Amino acid sequence: MQHQYTVSYFPQWNEVVERKNITIMEMARCLLAEKKMPKYFWAKTTNTAVHLLNKLPTIAVKDTSPIEAWNGTRPILKHLRVFGCIFYAHVPKMRRGKLDEKVEVVFIRYSSQAEGYRLYNLLRTKSIFISREMVFDEEAT
Repeated sequence: MQHQYTVSYFPQWNEVVERKNITIMEMARCLLAEKKMPKYFWAKTTNTAVHLLNKLPTIAVKDTSPIEAWNGTRPILKHLRVFGCIFYAHVPKMRRGKLDEKVEVVFIRYSSQAEGYRLYNLLRTKSIFISREMVFDEEAT
């Protein structure tokens, strides 16, 4: 194996990487536009696009997914949700009162630290948190 460098300020010389960068950014742009989300979510949306592309079959590795080609196991797809859909996250009893409403949040990306989803709190704190227990409303935007 030989490490080869490209010339500085000429990324177009590395066509494969440039094409993949364009694909990722166009996918992120489409996800944001489809759900009419603000542009400041671009980094999290790009992360979601890469997550999806790693799990989808590709011609480059003979109609298997990159994850399957890398570690030899088929990716689990049951956790995939519609990007930008509304979730109603479960708030643990110790963090809420008896009559407090469930928090309405928007799905932003899949969590890389824990099994769960990264969610954006719309109503109260306007913050991002990770959760597993929630009800999905994939038709709502």
